[in-house]
Amino acid sequence: AFAHQDVPFERVVDEVQPVRDTSRSPLFQVMVVLQNAPAAGLDLPGLDITDVEPESEQAAFDLTLEFAETGTGALHGLLTYNTDLFDAATAER
Repeated sequence: AFAHQDVPFERVVDEVQPVRDTSRSPLFQVMVVLQNAPAAGLDLPGLDITDVEPESEQAAFDLTLEFAETGTGALHGLLTYNTDLFDAATAER
């Protein structure tokens, strides 16, 4: 995977030629993300900067679980899911 990480996603789909269903992603429906690289601070003299998380109205995949490692080594998680497939209780479980 690392040797071919620069191959465009569209090319992978073309090579695999999965059965197309416009209601779901052609290769996978669940994604798990771990962000554990140290975040570089942004320093702009004379400006106060605040992180703002955008509100997502649409899930890119059926289920996405994202983890970010804090400076203390703790993990913070975010679960995003397709509400056409899961209700909140199912996704939380």
